Amino acid sequence: MVTKKKTAPQEDQPTAAEPRFTKEQLVKSKAFSQHKDTLNAILEAGKTYTKEQAERLVSEFLERKV
Repeated sequence: MVTKKKTAPQEDQPTAAEPRFTKEQLVKSKAFSQHKDTLNAILEAGKTYTKEQAERLVSEFLERKV
């Protein structure tokens, strides 16, 4: 009998249960009120992101070397 290997979900591919938000929704949210300019600079219009993805992208952007 052949069994399929279960693969862990990719970090960039959220599970179906996680809500996704557009760039505009994240920019307007209270959770990211201090990072509106950062979100406008790093997120792409037309794509959707989970809250965790947006937090990670903001963190990576702020911690990068100049």
